[in-house]
Amino acid sequence: MLGHRQALNELNKTDWDLIVIGGGITGAGILLEASRLGKKTLLLEQQDFAWGTSSRSSKMVHGGLRYLAQGDVGLTKHSLHERERLLVELPHMVVRFPYIFPIRQGSFPGRIAMTAVLTMYDKLAGVSDHSWISKDKLLQKYPNLNADGLKGAMRYTDALVDDARLVMRVLHEATLEGGTANN
Repeated sequence: MLGHRQALNELNKTDWDLIVIGGGITGAGILLEASRLGKKTLLLEQQDFAWGTSSRSSKMVHGGLRYLAQGDVGLTKHSLHERERLLVELPHMVVRFPYIFPIRQGSFPGRIAMTAVLTMYDKLAGVSDHSWISKDKLLQKYPNLNADGLKGAMRYTDALVDDARLVMRVLHEATLEGGTANN
């Protein structure tokens, strides 16, 4: 096993095409893509891989519902395509997860608007995965939910991921493509 200084000296002998600083998901993704393009690429991380932001995310792989609400259909479609691809390619790491959006009297969006948005969201994703939950059923399931003005809720799904495991998976693929990762 090489000592720290000896390992750095070995790395210094190579003429790298690209050096990536940071071993989170962004750095890992850059290492993978550069390696696939045949670039001699080195990734350096000062701590453990996925130590920083990539291990402290919300764990959500969202399809871009907020982008749709902002009118960016193209970005939403792209995000949903990527979410669905991850669900298929990494079923042991990315799982569909339900979310509840309470609908209250006099608040926007109401049931009709939210149904329209979620119908479009599902259509763009190629799934049919939203439903209405009545006030009574919602309060049975979530008895501590504030019932003031509550009409019910829309249920829809996005996905969750083990973010640190995903980083390690991408780094592994990158090394198989010839990339080098060091922490």
